[in-house]
Amino acid sequence: MWKGIGVNIDTRRINGSIRRFRDELEFFTAIGFDYVEIPLAGLDVVVRGRIIEKRMQRLLDILNEFNIKRTVHAPDVINLKHKTNPWHYKVFEATLAFAHRVGAEVVVYHCGTVDHTLDMRQRDQIRAEIQALKRLGKTAQDLGIVIGVENLFQPATEVAKLVTEVNHPNVRMTLDFGHLFIYCQYTGTDFYKEIERALPAAVELHVSDNFAEAPYTYQDIPDNEPYRFVYGIGDLHLPIGEGDMPYGRILPLVRKHRFNGIVVLEVNSMDRFKEDYADSLKLLRRYMNSGNGRRVEK
Repeated sequence: MWKGIGVNIDTRRINGSIRRFRDELEFFTAIGFDYVEIPLAGLDVVVRGRIIEKRMQRLLDILNEFNIKRTVHAPDVINLKHKTNPWHYKVFEATLAFAHRVGAEVVVYHCGTVDHTLDMRQRDQIRAEIQALKRLGKTAQDLGIVIGVENLFQPATEVAKLVTEVNHPNVRMTLDFGHLFIYCQYTGTDFYKEIERALPAAVELHVSDNFAEAPYTYQDIPDNEPYRFVYGIGDLHLPIGEGDMPYGRILPLVRKHRFNGIVVLEVNSMDRFKEDYADSLKLLRRYMNSGNGRRVEK
């Protein structure tokens, strides 16, 4: 029903180190993941919107060592709503070119946020993003790639609506359950309705666990990982079953809607959770196949 289960390589975790990138590829391939999500911003292959060929070739040589399929995560800071900064668009173009070189099927893009300090109305910022995605969708189509627009600080249905307005077969949605869980708890929005309405637009799912604690309500707690973990604040990217996310209800919805895209496990802290990747993969496979899993009955 789905194309496979992948795992992300985190931008900050590898921080430009191709050696660490190779080590993680070896680790995730040995565990048995079908896909790996490559972070463009973590590899220093694109500089000032241009591919550095020497580093690109080193990266391709490493990728050729491993039989694992690929997706790419665009730099988190790209914001196509901000038309006043043309570099967002240029870096996205470079991301698509990079994704084509590494044979990626999907490029994930964080849906842009409205900046009310810009001398540009909200509706014009939204329109700018739609128009940019229309053009980028054509480029993606020519390269055989699908863009997945990811929900971040907004409801999933807002992103699904944006994708509908773009109206291009190569621009779809990446549905992030962790982001949505926090948003819905904070705003009182119906989590399950959001999932059901967004799933038909999705080409990729991001799965992890958290406690639905929005960081906005804990502004006195420093925004760094040791304190966030102690208090359970924000999108912690925990292994499946380690937080409060109700995967016992989420994954049946995924099966019900016959999702046929890629599922990506996003556990960002390998220092804390290296031993838990294999368990999360087994759990996801078991649950996606039969609906029977442990530690996700919530």
